[in-house]
Amino acid sequence: MRSSLVAALLLSGSAFAGESRYASAAAAACTELKTELMQGAKEQGIALNEEEIGTLTTDKATVVATSIAGYEEVPAAEYEKGVDAAFVYIDAEEAGIPAGHYRVSVRARPEDIQVGKYKAIATLIDKDGKEVAQRATVIETFPSAVKSARYGSPMSVGIQQQTINDWNLTRFRKTIIVVIVHSWGVTVIDLFGTDYSSYYGF
Repeated sequence: MRSSLVAALLLSGSAFAGESRYASAAAAACTELKTELMQGAKEQGIALNEEEIGTLTTDKATVVATSIAGYEEVPAAEYEKGVDAAFVYIDAEEAGIPAGHYRVSVRARPEDIQVGKYKAIATLIDKDGKEVAQRATVIETFPSAVKSARYGSPMSVGIQQQTINDWNLTRFRKTIIVVIVHSWGVTVIDLFGTDYSSYYGF
């Protein structure tokens, strides 16, 4: 799982590689989205890892996300109480929630927390502190901290659009995931609310 998640993250970070005709316009749009995310977090008094902001735009969705400052230092045992992991902007009809900025708190059952992969739940909380939705999440906790040189950064955030078979293999469904990689593990949050944990190696 670790290698596939990191490979996915690196691919998502190079989404505009090779583009030339629209590179300037795309870069300007990304900058504006990142600025709006930082402003939204500031209004809520939330500190972000601003250098790791990721963006994804399609004809049907706009997603901007990064991890909350300090998340990379939180031990896995804290998931039992709930950990503020990310701050996101979502504008996607398939997400089933109003467009806006959300703080993402991740919680796991104490009996599930372990070295390796396990399921968790991410709660999306709006600017008024209201819990708007819960989303399937997969966590992998490493047995020891990974040196930053292995991934090029001690903290990385990527956003991907995935097309995944459903259980009866008769159709495909799209989802958007946020992938957070840090020295102690990987967190994958499914923003469309479908539990695809089997896809991630369960």
